Amino acid sequence: TSGAYAPRGSPRLLPWTGCTRSLDWSPSPTRGRCTSCRGSRGRFSRRGTLAGRTQSSAPRSRFRSMHCSRTRLATYSTSVAVWWRSVLLQVRGTSGTRLSVKDPLPPIASREEIEATKNHVLENFYPISPTIDLQECSVYKLKDDTGFREGYPYCFPHTLYLLETAKIRPHRFRPEQLRAKMILFAFGNALAQARRLYGNDHKVLEHPIVVQSVGTDGRVFQFLVFQLNTTDLASNEGVKNLVWVDSDQLLYQHFWCLPVIKKKVVVEPVGPTSFNPETFRKFLALYLHGAV
Repeated sequence: TSGAYAPRGSPRLLPWTGCTRSLDWSPSPTRGRCTSCRGSRGRFSRRGTLAGRTQSSAPRSRFRSMHCSRTRLATYSTSVAVWWRSVLLQVRGTSGTRLSVKDPLPPIASREEIEATKNHVLENFYPISPTIDLQECSVYKLKDDTGFREGYPYCFPHTLYLLETAKIRPHRFRPEQLRAKMILFAFGNALAQARRLYGNDHKVLEHPIVVQSVGTDGRVFQFLVFQLNTTDLASNEGVKNLVWVDSDQLLYQHFWCLPVIKKKVVVEPVGPTSFNPETFRKFLALYLHGAV
């Protein structure tokens, strides 16, 4: 099939081992560079003990009903295609690390809140096409693939973890781009799961499907919950799908790999500054949702 659209991917979005300082989006005395890197030490810094090197890893479940799979070790690929106004859209590829469960997540919105979405008017970008930033490619085989093998006990997606790890700033996703990718893959996973359970008929789901997502560069976190209420995407009328986004949540302000010293006095110790535990509580709340 020619003329299908698939999201732009980035081979750099894979877990890596590196300094969290290089993932800093905000301006800093070192202009976004790590103080432990060669030729990148700050003006008031001096050589010291290297610290702050972290190894990105997926959350490990303590519950029997959860299972976490990393795409680098046990690769899975979600694939789902949908027609929108005579344009074929396809969401495919790996979406970071996925936490899967035996039982689906309960709906977030009540039936009354779902029915209330009928009165909501979707924004119109005319004359800009909604597919303007999607990559056009040729697809010769269409199939709905949840990424789970038949008979796999943990067959429901729980949370998608997207880690932005590009070392070079121009190659990184900006926060709004990362949120768009989170919505796209949460929708794709939910739609593939709905078709597995209820078939390919376009209808309002009796039991909505909920998929969570967390996107981060190690410092700034994006939290998202997507609820698929209907698989009828051809019309802007009727019941609509819901998404909740909590954006740009700082885990810490900066992370110093080496102490900052001025006039032989340590003014910035090694480690994070302005740590925000509330961001971690949100991360943990999504991870434990449905387990306790």
